[in-house]
Amino acid sequence: MFHSKAKKWNNGQKHVWEGLQSAFENNSRPVAWFHTASMGEFEQGKPIIDAFSKEFPGYFILVTFFSPSGYEVRKNAPGVDYVSYLPFDGDSTSKRFLDLVQPNWVFFVKYEFWYFYLTELKNRNIQTILVSAIFRKNQVFFKGYGGFFRNILASFDQLFVQDESSKEMLNRIGIQHVTVGGDTRFDRVLANLRSANAWTLLSEFVGDNEFIVLGSVWDADMDCLIPLINSRKFSFKWVVVPHEINESTLKSWESKIKVPVSYSKNNTFDAHANVLFVNEVGRLSSIYRGAIFAYIGGAFGSGLHNTLEAAVFGPTVFFGNKNFEKFNEAVELVNLGLAYPIANSQELEDKMIEIYHSEDLLVQKQVQSRQFVASHAGATERIMNFLRKSLPQTHVN
Repeated sequence: MFHSKAKKWNNGQKHVWEGLQSAFENNSRPVAWFHTASMGEFEQGKPIIDAFSKEFPGYFILVTFFSPSGYEVRKNAPGVDYVSYLPFDGDSTSKRFLDLVQPNWVFFVKYEFWYFYLTELKNRNIQTILVSAIFRKNQVFFKGYGGFFRNILASFDQLFVQDESSKEMLNRIGIQHVTVGGDTRFDRVLANLRSANAWTLLSEFVGDNEFIVLGSVWDADMDCLIPLINSRKFSFKWVVVPHEINESTLKSWESKIKVPVSYSKNNTFDAHANVLFVNEVGRLSSIYRGAIFAYIGGAFGSGLHNTLEAAVFGPTVFFGNKNFEKFNEAVELVNLGLAYPIANSQELEDKMIEIYHSEDLLVQKQVQSRQFVASHAGATERIMNFLRKSLPQTHVN
């Protein structure tokens, strides 16, 4: 009752069967079903969705979400025939869902392991693929008591993992149908780089000033950042994109900031503002273009958000020093000197000053950051090569 996300999910579940019935009752096309938990997984799966629908236009493309934050933003995603919540995992619901949708191919993105769905897909011999997955030795699959969960992995016909380490761990527990495919997010952000359009309001807000983007930030991040904003030691404009748009949270941040603040919604802002709160969704993937620095939120909490969205545009990246090690791309960026985990405002200030006052270093990092992303591209094509060999020719067009 009192949790907005749970309320949205509950309301979505109430109407899920009615929507699916309407979408599929007269469908005669083969179906490709892509399941993504939330926004991050959708962005990871989007390159495959786009490539699949382009190469195999005869398919009906279904995308399901578990999280309201993904569904609400992408429920009208272009290039997708229908977007739905995934009915909660269960013996009867999985059978009802598959009877209704009748998928020919199924793609689960990264971390999705629903027992009843995967078991029923295997029982029906429906081709099921896990894409852009990554595994770590502390996961339950690799524990002595993890037999039940290892059986879930065996339900997939093919697993595309991000790195060799994941493949080796899976091979050691008897999962052999594994391919190192890489991370499709690199393909996704490169597509964003090529297609990103200038946002007029941002251009007007920034003017001739340099700017820094604070992307997907939470309270813990802003506790570190607000003192630096208030110090006025940098002449940048500050573009703040919260991970979740909550009016009371934004007002709380604004009350602590001692420079003029404006909001992007309704395309109006104070020309004298130093800080722009982006209180609308769908802007973050292209907002980093032209930024001199980027701070990515989440690491002071449950985990770092997407650093690649920023890195592809070239800004030097910063984030909290707590929970980033499980993100391979973040660790690689740190090892290459293209990103910096920081503990507090003073560390952030010192590092920004060091880089900012060395123009050669600043430009060098911009070039290297873009090269880093480009060098990791190609995961989508590796998956598509597998599909070209496996898809029935009757379903190609």
